[in-house]
Amino acid sequence: MNALRPISDLIPVIALVLLAGCQEAASSNYQSARLEGEVTVDGQPIEDGTVQFVPANLADGPITQATIMKGRYVANKVPLGKVTAILHANPPAPPAQITSDYQTPKTVGIPNRYKTGFPIEVKENKADQDFPMSSKESGSKSPNTKQRS
Repeated sequence: MNALRPISDLIPVIALVLLAGCQEAASSNYQSARLEGEVTVDGQPIEDGTVQFVPANLADGPITQATIMKGRYVANKVPLGKVTAILHANPPAPPAQITSDYQTPKTVGIPNRYKTGFPIEVKENKADQDFPMSSKESGSKSPNTKQRS
């Protein structure tokens, strides 16, 4: 009987692992859409960065992330409903060898007022979910997402 006791002690642990696996599989079955578009500041593309789509209600689906490359992103499986798109710009990597005449390249970053994100509502696949930003302060504090026609 003593040989069986350690195995019986593991049964609750095994049950929890199996239950967690089932819950993870269930959470991957959420309604989603494919979004893509441009990310710019004053008309200049964000060269490298990420877009995170954070659902207002995490029960609607997981946080989804897409890479921004040369001002464009494609995000698969963005949960339907209200989400906040949070943008990040990565600074360029320095060259492997820096010479005395090296000048840091001018980069486009996310203006501070947009760092809290863009609230959007995802209803269906959308190939023109753009995020145009302005470095100049304007009367409106809330960011607008441009909808191309």
